[in-house]
Amino acid sequence: MKSNLFKEISHTADLAYEIEAANVTELLQDFITMIIQNSEIFETSNSDVPESIRNTVSESYNHGATNLQNVMKKCYNINNGSDEEFVDNLFDTVNDIISLVDRGYFPMKVENQCVYFTRKRIITRIKALTYHGLEVKLGERISLKVVFDI
Repeated sequence: MKSNLFKEISHTADLAYEIEAANVTELLQDFITMIIQNSEIFETSNSDVPESIRNTVSESYNHGATNLQNVMKKCYNINNGSDEEFVDNLFDTVNDIISLVDRGYFPMKVENQCVYFTRKRIITRIKALTYHGLEVKLGERISLKVVFDI
């Protein structure tokens, strides 16, 4: 499996990254890796998915995951239509994932444009992806410079 290309870059107040990915799935995996690297995981829990999440997330049990009792899957539609539409969809998706992490859902796997989560108590220092300092280059590869509010 190809290793993803991203590196943390120096930024004065927030957390900034340069990302280069072959496609949206690889890009989502990079974002999830960044979130996990900036989080603390306290415990695992096999509790059921709460009703508030169940309304927006389709549940999936043991599809492509091993040793997990409860897995939920949420699919996103990140369009390559226009650059602006791509960026807006990407930001909505990444901030939705951060919100789910804040509510105790650990992103464990990306497949196509779907993210699989399991219940874990997590504290992440990342609060949101911002438009500040954003640079996007869409072509054969996706290149971004992004800043997270921490």
